[in-house]
Formats: sequence, C-alpha cells, structure tokens
Amino acid sequence: MNEKRRTLLKAMGGTTALAGLAGCISTGGDGSDGSDGGDGSDGSDGESGGTATLWTDLSDGEDEAMSSYIDQYESQSPNTIEKNEPGGELDQQLETAIPSGEGPDSWIWAHDWIGRFAVREEPPFLYDASDDVDASLDVFTETAQEAVQFDGALHGLPFASETVALFYNEDMVDEPPETLEDMISVMDEYHNPENGEYGLSYPVTDPYFASGFIQAYGGDIFDTESLENDLDSDACKRGMDALERLFGYVPADPGYESQIVAFADGAAPFAINGPWEIANLQSEVENLGVTTLPTVDGNNPRTYSGIQTFYFSAMLSDADQSAVDAATGLAEWYTTNEEVIETNAEEQGYIPVLSSVVEDGNLSEDVQAFAQQVDHGVPIPTHPNMNAVWTPLTEALTRVFNGDQESGPALDQAASEIRENQ
Repeated sequence: MNEKRRTLLKAMGGTTALAGLAGCISTGGDGSDGSDGGDGSDGSDGESGGTATLWTDLSDGEDEAMSSYIDQYESQSPNTIEKNEPGGELDQQLETAIPSGEGPDSWIWAHDWIGRFAVREEPPFLYDASDDVDASLDVFTETAQEAVQFDGALHGLPFASETVALFYNEDMVDEPPETLEDMISVMDEYHNPENGEYGLSYPVTDPYFASGFIQAYGGDIFDTESLENDLDSDACKRGMDALERLFGYVPADPGYESQIVAFADGAAPFAINGPWEIANLQSEVENLGVTTLPTVDGNNPRTYSGIQTFYFSAMLSDADQSAVDAATGLAEWYTTNEEVIETNAEEQGYIPVLSSVVEDGNLSEDVQAFAQQVDHGVPIPTHPNMNAVWTPLTEALTRVFNGDQESGPALDQAASEIRENQ
C-alpha cells in the first residue's frame, strides 16, 4: 500500500445473510462454480462473459501482483477486467467520475470510505451486491465482515487488514523494546540530527499514524456510539503527551517520504509504519525486525486499522448483469482464494482476513506482528461524521510538532472545530 492509502474504517452495518461456497467464480449468473472441469479448458463453456472496470492506486509491487491475478482470473472465467489507474487522489477522481457516469465498476481502497459514500444519494456512489455475491461472509473475520457493510447493504468484499507497527534495525537494536521507556533509551543512543542521524522515522502529524498513542489510555478519537470525538478528554491528552515525547526524535520534515527514507538509509534504529513497507524495507535494511508498538504505562497503543476492500460502485446499478458478474466475480475469487491470500501475505505483507488462512498459523513473523497490533487496535470508524475529524486533528498535530501550540489547547481546538463541522 502506498503512502496515499493510509485511511481505514470500522463498518456500521449488521450482518448480511449470504449463501454459497468460498472461492467460487461468478461467471454469468448461472450458478457455475468456475471449475475448469479437469480437462484443461478455461471453464467458460463458450460464454461471452462480461466486462468490468477496476480502478486502483497501488504501489509498483502491488500493481504487478494485481495484474497477474487479474490475468489468472480471466483465464478461468469468460469475464474481462479493465484495470486502470486514474491518477491523482482516488477519492477526488471518483467524486468527478461517478456523477458524470464515467466511474469504474469497482475500485480498491481501505474500508473507511464505505460510510461516507453509502449515504450519498444524488447521485449514489455504492452498489448493494447482497444478491450478486455467492460466497458466505462467514469465511472472513468478524471485523472484516462488518467493515464491508453499511445499514445491511453489502458494498464490497475484504481481502486484508492493515495498521502501523514498529520496524527496527536488528543491527542497531539488540532486543525489540517492550515499553516506551525502553524505546526512548535506544533512541537516545542514536539521535544526532547534526550528523543526519535520528532516533525514529515516524510521520507524526498524520492522525492515522498517531492514533495508537493518542488512544493508548482508552480515549477515542471518534466514539462510534456517541458519534462524538473524544480529543479533549483527559485520556486523549495523556496519549498526546506520550506521542509528543517522540516528536523530538524524528527528522524535521514530518512528511511520509522524508521519514521513511531516514530508516531505509540506516539513519534511524526505528520506524513506525505499515505492512505496505515490508517489501521495500527488506530490500534496504539487511536485518529487519517488526514488532508491536511499545506499551505506554502498561497500555497497548490502540492504532487505527483498516480493511482493504474491493468496492462495488453505483455504476453497476445501471450496468448489464454480465458486468455485475464480472466485477463481483473477480472480487469473490480474489478474496476467497487461499493461495492468493497466502501469497499476498508472504510477498506484500498483507494481513489476511480470510479465516482459514488466519487460523492456519503459517504467517511470517513480520505479518504476525502486524496481525497482533491489529488485535490491539481500533478499526477506523466508517460513520460519515468521521470525515470531519481528519483535517482538524492533522492541523493540531502539526501546530504541536512545530512548537506553535501546546498539546492540550491544540486538542481542545481540534475537538471544537470537529463538532462545528459535523
């Protein structure tokens, strides 16, 4: 996952009763299971199939893998998938393309947009595929099942979870730190900005990355029950104090690229980042370790986590059934295919949400560390009111980082601005 894709969610919908077998391919609404029949054929039985468009915004490695999987799907199905990268910010592209009738049939992003787009009515942005998907949602983890639903409608299928955890350079760190104090002790050994050396690589002004420490003492950036933000609570302010202790150990530019480069170049012993960086960092850091974030006064940082999802676009509402079958068929095949999920975990660092793979226990240590941090974390809320949180909190973190405001008043101001904008 690249740096543009850091937002995630927690679904608000209830469960949806779906029947069928995991791993099947929808090939045209005829109940076929997509089998190749064992005779070397592609299983299409001469059907013409449908065509669906898929928009993506993936890293180079992810994109290459996705193209390969699409080729594999097409070889087993009569359907055709046209994968495109629209460029720019994906949500902005969708905001323009869907109202004009030029949007994709499906796109890939974290689940946090589901609530935001599900409430859009003029025009609608999402399609309810409850009657089109054959696989049971029970094959996914409970959090993943909830993530792709809103008000009982099924708006996508999940394939991975993600959150941030602690990377460390094993040549610089003897043992992964268990507590924040342990981590600070190691950072003190290496932090020397005048020589281009730092204690930590961490985009500290990004709310997604900062969420774990802010919520470490039990406060919620956004409470899904009250639909209120909790930033001005004592709990969040204590968490902010812990986060602020890390501010002095990172490079002066808190931007994503500036931060990750410091760790990749061996100029910092630690980095706080996501599984999308595993492959990149393994090629740069000879002895790379991954562990959960250190505890703060005995509390596990409650990082935001997201569920990567194949979204079903409102464009399918007026499309031929063959296009619906193509879009949902790819999503169903990809998300329930154990080989795909296991390979993605190994090569891309994706954290599986397909229960059979999760329970198998054959994940790498790196992926297991991220999975454990997901267990400590909080799914990003999908309620539309969450949209009002990101900008005020980003601005508050930036003011504190730059020394323009104390952390308590900054969170008070952010909380007030969020309430005004909801």
